Amino acid sequence: MFDKPTRNHPTYIAERIGSYLLLILLLFGNALTAGTQNMADLLHVEYWKTVLAQLLSGHFSVLLSAAGAVLILLAVIGVSILRWSRTFFRVEGELLYSERRTIIRKESKLPVGSITTVNVEQNIFEKLVGTAKVKIDINSAVTASKTDFIFILKKRDALALKETLLSKRDQNCEQEENAPKTVLAAFSTADALRHQLLSIPFLEILTGIMVIFPMFFGAQSMSLQDALPVLGVMVLLYCGSVVLGTLNLANFRLETDGKHIFISHGALRTQSYTFEKTRVKSVFLKQSLLARLFGLCSVELAVVGLGNEKRESPRLCLLVSKARAEELIAALLPAYTTKKTPVVSSKAALIPAVLLTLLCTAVSAVMIVYLPLYGIILCAAVFVFGIFAGILSQKTRTVSMEEDLFCCSSGILNKKTGRFLYSDLQEVRLHTNAIMQKGQVGRIGFSILSAKTMSTQKTGWFRKEIYDSLCEKMLSCE
Repeated sequence: MFDKPTRNHPTYIAERIGSYLLLILLLFGNALTAGTQNMADLLHVEYWKTVLAQLLSGHFSVLLSAAGAVLILLAVIGVSILRWSRTFFRVEGELLYSERRTIIRKESKLPVGSITTVNVEQNIFEKLVGTAKVKIDINSAVTASKTDFIFILKKRDALALKETLLSKRDQNCEQEENAPKTVLAAFSTADALRHQLLSIPFLEILTGIMVIFPMFFGAQSMSLQDALPVLGVMVLLYCGSVVLGTLNLANFRLETDGKHIFISHGALRTQSYTFEKTRVKSVFLKQSLLARLFGLCSVELAVVGLGNEKRESPRLCLLVSKARAEELIAALLPAYTTKKTPVVSSKAALIPAVLLTLLCTAVSAVMIVYLPLYGIILCAAVFVFGIFAGILSQKTRTVSMEEDLFCCSSGILNKKTGRFLYSDLQEVRLHTNAIMQKGQVGRIGFSILSAKTMSTQKTGWFRKEIYDSLCEKMLSCE
């Protein structure tokens, strides 16, 4: 079906124009409404003759007017049509060809055996017109943070292309008869709503409190009637964010056939991920402050070759109990189960915290000169908060070393625990300084083959013996 040169669906042009249209409206919105006495002037030949005369006379400032917006939009439309008409792909034998025959010619040949994931995605517009994006990622660290190839096709063709590429890829591997798909977890819209509500970052909550509190208790306090419009806008934005996030996670479904992991979700923007279990390079258990209060956590994966410009990572599940999360990990990725009790970071970690607290307190002491009472209160608050935060940071940073697994956690409010196989560690480093080096203490940094947002990890302050043991474990796997 795809053995002949195939173009993207014509809606590629509309999607490309739409991505630039908002930017044009932001840049030229005022010019479009006030730059001409009547928008109908843009349809008159005399108007464009005047614009052309100004350009020929060197008055390029005319491009900042409504005429400039229209010219840029026409240029975007022209370039989009050209790229659509001159871009082709085909699947020939064991190779995927992608070719752009524009002024800057580009041709790519991709062995299907190097494909790691083929995902199908639909946004609202694509749902309305019946198209879908096919996102193809390869096993490469260079392009780990972005998708390598994106094609827009009719939905049935998109699914057919996915099936064609995956079947050809699997032909190069050992022939194994995959078991039927088994549903391991399914989440309703109500579960997605709970996930969104309990995943609110603490900083957003704190920012909301800092904005609302001065309205009623500050020097310029407002009456409830005056504050209602502001509160209404804030509530509307918050509810819109929650509803949108809920719809994007609705109908969450986790399946497996024994060899592959299948993840799909979304009512408005449908996303699906398909990848082999062997492509998983780390597992992360994440807990927001509210989720910790209810004993819940979600699981995310770092998958080699799965690039995403929006810095999203595939979720193994939404918020569930810790016991349920461990069950899913044990069922899908048993190598990432942990049994040992984690070790808390060294008490020497309090030294940097105390030094930083003293520095911040000294800076705050300047206020004593101008406002003695408030200055003293500020210094005391900064000192107490710094020491308390340092103790919590030291207590919440932990590591554990299993037979084949290294685990590390961090986070005072939002907790994250990462699990990494020794065989997947790319590089291990010890970060220290003159003071901490005397106590044989340092921070362990290491890298994994994944997207840039997950590729580099760093622990808290631990004894050098742990770093030495980690290096030995990594080297023994080579």
